[in-house]
Amino acid sequence: MPATFTSASTQLIELPITPPTAESDPQSEQILYVASHVLSTEATALSHLSRLYATDPIARNGFVKAVDSIRTSLQQGGKLVVIGVGKSCKIGDKFVATMNSLGLLTILLHPVEALHGDLGVLRPKDIILMITYSGNTPELLTLLPYLPQHMTRIILTSHTLYNTTKLTTSQSNTILLPAPVPETEEISFGLPAPTTSTTVTLALTDALALAVSKVMHGGEAGGSREVFRRNHPGGAIGLNIGKVSMKVSDMAVLLTDIPMIPEDSESDMWLPVNQVRVLDCLLLAVRSPKGWLRTARNEVIPPRLLQGVKDPMLDFRDKSLALVVPATEWVKVPGDATIDEARRWIMASGTEPSAGCVSRLKSLVVGIVVEGKVAGVIEFVDLTTGR
Repeated sequence: MPATFTSASTQLIELPITPPTAESDPQSEQILYVASHVLSTEATALSHLSRLYATDPIARNGFVKAVDSIRTSLQQGGKLVVIGVGKSCKIGDKFVATMNSLGLLTILLHPVEALHGDLGVLRPKDIILMITYSGNTPELLTLLPYLPQHMTRIILTSHTLYNTTKLTTSQSNTILLPAPVPETEEISFGLPAPTTSTTVTLALTDALALAVSKVMHGGEAGGSREVFRRNHPGGAIGLNIGKVSMKVSDMAVLLTDIPMIPEDSESDMWLPVNQVRVLDCLLLAVRSPKGWLRTARNEVIPPRLLQGVKDPMLDFRDKSLALVVPATEWVKVPGDATIDEARRWIMASGTEPSAGCVSRLKSLVVGIVVEGKVAGVIEFVDLTTGR
């Protein structure tokens, strides 16, 4: 019996409980078995880690103390200094990037470079996070005596007790963050390559970053999301998160800036009256913000509709083209609404076209109302792409 899920569009999608039968290729079967085994092993390890931090007093107290200590350091003008070697260093590098994108000052310090002069980056209010699965990494043990004794050290390791590694028994102001795995990679996969251990370490650093961000920015307007938006304007992430706080009026093309198609004898354009072809519109659209055009009859031609015409020699009012969208068909939203609010409002109003109705999707015009009048327009598609 297949499992049935209901999507947001109320369409039923049936997924088989058991995976489909692959072609009888022994090599393919072996490849897929390895993939499934690795994914299932790492998923089990993450589940184990989640249970540990839900039930184990050492893990729970350590996590709370780590978050509070990092917050105190940052609030006092310090920074979080992450130290690790090998794969732990690479995970630390990713953690540093996440923290900084959340406005939480964090740097990566390689222990070997630290012993060759980079200890100079440390400041009195800083806090240290050491990442080491074994808890006995020689480079970290060598560095230990040279770290300021007053500085709090968070040790993220596979150890679950304080008395099993020198890194956590060396001084009292040490916080243990356990990140064990149910079984070693040697047992799981036949070789000790860091896989499951790095997965749980990465997940725990993600949890730490988001928890610190929550306590640091929880009282700010917009919270962590707003901080992240300011620090991550680029890429698809920056584009999508920017849509939430950007006002629709910021994206709108003002009607007064849109060139008017000449259809009357008073026009100062070169085009003959009542003989405006799609080609003429395309030439005029080159001078228009984002390619919009309007008529004297309070109508507009959205750029996507115009660009999709196959025969540019047709009259732009040819009914088969359905190029012109009158104001009576515009969906009107207030200019101070955010992109996300406008999107939700259109969905709730039932005017959002279905994804499969391409022509309707391209022709839906959103009128931006400012002081009771439509001042600008946006194509509905732009509310979902952020263009």
